[in-house]
This record gives sequence, C-alpha cells and structure tokens, in this order.
Amino acid sequence: MRIGIAGGGLAGLTLAWLLDGYHDIVLLEARPRLGGSAESLSARSGGGTHAVDLGVRETAPDAFPVWRHVAAELGFTADDLVTSRATRTLLRPGEAAPVWVSPAGPAPGGRPVTGHGPSRRALDHFSAEAARWQTEEMSWDVTLGELAQRWPPPVRAQADLLFALPASLHGCRVEEARGLSARAAGAPFAHAEREGTPQVTYLRDGAAALPAALAGATQGATMRVGAPLRAVSADGAGFALIDMVGGVHPVDAVVLALPADRAREVLVPLADTEDVRATLGAIPYRTLTYALHGDPFGMPDDRAAWSTTNTSVHEGWSETTTWYGPSFGTDLFVSQLTHRPHRPRRELARATYRTALPTPGATRARRRLATGGGSRRLFFAGHCTTPIDTQEAAMASAVTVATQLAPDADRLRRLHNDVKGKSNDDS
Repeated sequence: MRIGIAGGGLAGLTLAWLLDGYHDIVLLEARPRLGGSAESLSARSGGGTHAVDLGVRETAPDAFPVWRHVAAELGFTADDLVTSRATRTLLRPGEAAPVWVSPAGPAPGGRPVTGHGPSRRALDHFSAEAARWQTEEMSWDVTLGELAQRWPPPVRAQADLLFALPASLHGCRVEEARGLSARAAGAPFAHAEREGTPQVTYLRDGAAALPAALAGATQGATMRVGAPLRAVSADGAGFALIDMVGGVHPVDAVVLALPADRAREVLVPLADTEDVRATLGAIPYRTLTYALHGDPFGMPDDRAAWSTTNTSVHEGWSETTTWYGPSFGTDLFVSQLTHRPHRPRRELARATYRTALPTPGATRARRRLATGGGSRRLFFAGHCTTPIDTQEAAMASAVTVATQLAPDADRLRRLHNDVKGKSNDDS
C-alpha cells in the first residue's frame, strides 16, 4: 500500500520509520523543517557551544520504553544522554522569597529549601494523589476542581499554588486548570517532590537529534517539507492528499499526525466525516511563546534558590523559566513569555508552539480518535490521540497505527519484542 502521513513531528516520523520497507510512504510537513515541537538551537555561553531545546526536552528512558528502543535502534547510546536533577521553585509576584523551593538543588550549601510548611505538605499531597490516579487508572473525566473539593482543608487552601503547575505546562489560566482532567494534568507531577530529587534525561545534541535520525533512517519514504496539507479527498477506492504547493498525492490510507483543528480542516472535503470532525473539534488548544535568553529573567533574586524549573504566578497566569546551568555549567535560560508583562534583556531566539488542553472532553475525543477511523483507512496519531503530550506518547501513538497497517513489519516486531522483554524483566 501507499500510505500518506500528514505531519513531520515525532509521531509522523516514527510511523514512517516503522513502515519503511513494508509500505510506500509519502509524508507532508507544513514547516520548512521536520521535528515538530522538537526544536534545538546552538547557543554559545561560557566559552562553549550548547544544544538548547526551545520545545520538548526531557525524557525518562526507564519510563519511556518506545523512545528507548527507537533511540537504541538509531544508534544512540548512553554517551549521547545527559542526566540532570529536576528541581523546582515557585514564585509569587511581590514576595521577596519563593513560596516553594524543592530540596537537593544544584546550588551549593545554603539553598533555602522549603521545609514542612503548608506549601510543602500541599505539594506532597498533590504528587502522591497524582501518582495514585495513574496507578489506579482513574477516569480521565474527573477534573482537578472536583478532586480539590475532597482535599483536606489545609491542602485546599493551597489549591491555586497546585493548579499553577499544570497551568504553566498547558498555557491556561490558573483558575482554568480546575477544569482539566486530573489524571492527565497530574501525570507530569506524580511523586515529583516525594521521592528525593527526580532525574531527567535528554539528548546531548538536543531533542531534534532524534527526529533527524528517524528521517535519515527512513530511506524509502518521500518526505516533503514546506508542503502543508490543504485537503484530503476521495480518489477512487483511496484518497488524494492535496498540498498547498500544488502537489496531489494518491494514497491508499491516510494518517493525520496533526493538531486536531488542522486535521478537522483538511477533512472537510471528505464525505461522511462529520462525526470525526465534530470529535476533533472537542480538543482545544493554547499557543505558547518561548524565548532563549542569557540573563536571569524569571529567576529568583536569591541565586541559591535557582532551580531547573522556576514557575512564576502573575495576574492569574503561571509561566516557567528553565535554567540550563546544572546541565551546561553556564547560565542559559528558556522562558515562557506568552503572558508576562516584561521580557528578557538578552533574548537570543524565540519560538511559538501549540499545546492541547487536557480537558475531560478532549481526552474522550482523543480516545475515540485513537480507536476509530481505521475501518475506512483513515487514522490519527500524535496530538489527536494522546491524552498526555510527551515524546513517549507521540511515539506510542505511531506504534498503535503501525500495528494496524503493518503488523509484520520488521522494525515493529523488534520493538514489540524488546518492549515486552523489558516489561517482563521489570515485573
């Protein structure tokens, strides 16, 4: 078969790589580059050059079995990974001291770690509850606001502090975080503060190194960048992908690894897709602006309180500054700037990304899209199907589609065997 994939982010590229050699592939990407939200820049600081990620960055190889397998297949080794401690500071406007500083920070002695006060107890409670929601596979339909009503009064009093964490991640107002799916919004924070200082791992050459390697190893596919998909139309027993630069690509099956609203637009000409388009319309988005800078914008005044993740709450919003110092030994920062009243003084680069809000309605829609559409050879991956936006989830969505399109593909079989074997070893 000839498979058309729209979207050259991690989901689309992983799928193309898995199907390579089994089906003919044509992949269309709107941007002038592949990789989606994996965007790495080279920045000079402290006498060296460093790969800095404006978009996605962290992985957790032990908890990312698909990512781990694909990276190994592409030749990445432990030497290509950098491990860093994940510390956190929370700041409120007008307060000289941070409201929360996590333990075991990268700074030498004198770090003003928050002890056993109300904020520490509230964050411990939240992280423990978030872990329980995952372990017990709580319904995605339960909101943070609903669960907050059941929290002990001292924790409930700190609710705005807790809601600031997912709000910064998803680009919504702190109050709006009450309406997010608790299980989806809490997943990144499960046991975040209770098990010492968590460690995160990222690629030394930047997150974009993985999609670049996927593209390079997918020799049999036709990949067109700067060719946004305009429409999907019927073409005999198959489809035609019509791009915005004059190309028409006949295919037997279509995989939309696009943001849901873009997928909805391109399906308008295709008959009998009203229900699918209505489902896609239930997934809301927010646009976030990030900047790379060399001055300590968004950081605490007290350097001893600096963390790898520094979240500031202001005027109903919460936004984060990531400090690369513990990884690089020099001061480079990436800040969310979407709603901040001020800007860094030494801005080096800027990028804009879109994130899907994990509302209960959105998670229901994504589950329907993950299981529907295959009977008519119309599939969805990435943003459209993953209740939690991580590199692992994007790649796992590609595995789900590949299993339907090419269950006997060599790369897919090796992946299934490896992941199953690792799972058995862990049990």
